[in-house]
Amino acid sequence: MLVLTLMDTRVQHDRRSEMFDLYQRLMPRERLNDGVIVVAIDDASLAALGQWPWPRSRLAEIIDRIAAQHPAAIAFDAFFAEPDRLSPRQQGMLLVKSGFSDVAKILDTLPDYDQQFAASIQRAPVILGVGALAEDAGLAEGTPYRTPILQSGVDPAPFAPLYPAALRSIDSIDAAAAGHGMLPTASEDGVVRHIASIARVGKDLLPSLPVETLRLAAHEPALKISADRGGIEGLHIGNRFIATDRDGAWWLHFSDPAERPHLSVADLMQGKAPLGALAGRIVLIGYTALGLQDVVATPRGRMAGVDVIAEAMDNVIDGRLLSRPRWAHWAEAGLLTALSLLILVVVPWLRPLSSAGIFALSLAFSFTGGVLLFRYFGLLIDVANPAIGATFVFAIMLALTLSETRAQRGRLRQALSDSHVTQARMEGELDAARRIQMGMLPEPRQVLGQEARVEVAARMLPARSVGGDLYDFFLLDESHLFIVVGDVSGKGLPASLFMALSKALTKGAALRSSADPGRTLRDAGAAIAAENPELLFVTVLAAVLDLNSGRFDWCSAGHEPPWLLPASGAAPHRLQTAGGPPLCVIDGFDYRSETLQLSPGDALCLLTDGIGDAQNLSREFYGQQRVIDCLSRLSHGESAQYIVEILLSDTLAFSGGAEQADDLTILALRWHGAAAPPPQTIEAKVARM
Repeated sequence: MLVLTLMDTRVQHDRRSEMFDLYQRLMPRERLNDGVIVVAIDDASLAALGQWPWPRSRLAEIIDRIAAQHPAAIAFDAFFAEPDRLSPRQQGMLLVKSGFSDVAKILDTLPDYDQQFAASIQRAPVILGVGALAEDAGLAEGTPYRTPILQSGVDPAPFAPLYPAALRSIDSIDAAAAGHGMLPTASEDGVVRHIASIARVGKDLLPSLPVETLRLAAHEPALKISADRGGIEGLHIGNRFIATDRDGAWWLHFSDPAERPHLSVADLMQGKAPLGALAGRIVLIGYTALGLQDVVATPRGRMAGVDVIAEAMDNVIDGRLLSRPRWAHWAEAGLLTALSLLILVVVPWLRPLSSAGIFALSLAFSFTGGVLLFRYFGLLIDVANPAIGATFVFAIMLALTLSETRAQRGRLRQALSDSHVTQARMEGELDAARRIQMGMLPEPRQVLGQEARVEVAARMLPARSVGGDLYDFFLLDESHLFIVVGDVSGKGLPASLFMALSKALTKGAALRSSADPGRTLRDAGAAIAAENPELLFVTVLAAVLDLNSGRFDWCSAGHEPPWLLPASGAAPHRLQTAGGPPLCVIDGFDYRSETLQLSPGDALCLLTDGIGDAQNLSREFYGQQRVIDCLSRLSHGESAQYIVEILLSDTLAFSGGAEQADDLTILALRWHGAAAPPPQTIEAKVARM
């Protein structure tokens, strides 16, 4: 788009012209003076004085009446290339050819209308129009042009439009004129936006009719033209300067045609014109009658050609000239570049609607800038072509961005699909790990069978798919039951792996420790530490129950002490212990076992800290007091399984749907004595209640 802008194609030229026309329609020139008045050969004049062409004697009378009011200059928007056919001498020549020689001699003695017209022109400051011809028609050169031209800078002739020949008035009339000016020519698209200020006719430079009229009205002896290597810069008429394009084209700022002052030739000849209406003013004589068809298109609509010439002279007199400076083309290219860079920055980062809004706002600012430059400085800056080019860039960028967005969405959908597959695989693996982990936990019936001396139940509820809590119980021999409950630091898959390791090594240490929980923890801690590259730790409570005597030996490695539920009906309480640090915290720590003598029917409850640390939606902790309250509600005859289920249900009910922060593990046992009946199952207990 930038290359096309610098090339300045015909399409861009047309859009630029339309933009300048819009400026004119929005802001017509405000008229500041009536220094130029059109004496119109209008329909009323044709009705009053007869059809056109009028005899030149009548034109001479019109010139005399105008000159009597001492105008600054009189310009004819016309030329008279043939003798007046209504002149007596021309009529006499026709009669001679018809055999009426006597009558022709009488007519030959009458005044010649062309001579009368030439005499009137010679007495007044009259400027005649000259018609430029695009090709040499073999016409005589006629009277030399009388406009002295001074050149400032380089020769302007090579830049001015060239016409091989000119159509001029007959010699007698042409020689009588005070000056000659080229009449405006039609533009390429038929709309008059500017007129040539100067042209090269044959070998001579000839000013346009409005320029020559202004020079004579200002009594300037010569016309000064400034030019440099880039072309014509403008013309100087006295202290006024007319800025032009490089070829001398002169941009016009049109006013409302309805405000143009006209004086009908009929009113002038019938004495209806106000006295002194033409004094000191430039009088422009031209056609406005519809039948004469001197109508041209302008940015302000259709108007008579004579009014266009009057508008040109008003522009200079009012000092309200338009100009299109040479840097305008580069400014427009810069505007296109700025808008395009804005698009390149905005479109990829914002949503389409937001980027479209910013782009529309930037176009509005550009248009406003063009209007203000026209309104206050008379500068013709084209914002249409940069806006069209930037819109094209915006459309391409938007299409590319949307295409990239669609591609990204496709990639995201594929990535999401892949993540779903990966997640499903991981969930499957975690589910398998959960099943494996839960399968590693012992079942009371499988471990104890029909053992009547003790009853054991346990539950673990991981916070995630897999957890870091552990429990285990197994018979060391026929009369000793080993019990362990632990809590690995952390949660999730790493904790579950460390839990499996800790459980296996603790069991191995228990089988070698001769029913001493303290020794079991020392040996297990050393074995676990040797396989602990991530420096994790685990809290463990290990215990050995003598099924015959009820002796309960236990040792805590940083774990919560067990809760005792006496069969005597006393309140549940937590056992006191000195304990020791968690395993893998202090190497070689000497763990010491403690002993408790159980009575038949006594129950023990071993927990992990997930029970006391459970929270509800209000961020309140379940706490030790609620553990005591829950255990106190038991009637001291319930099965171990019932104790586990009641405590777990109470904890979950307290949480009230809050996210589980830690694994929950409960292990309960009840010693029935050396020779006890079979324990009640939870189903039997529920049925009894």
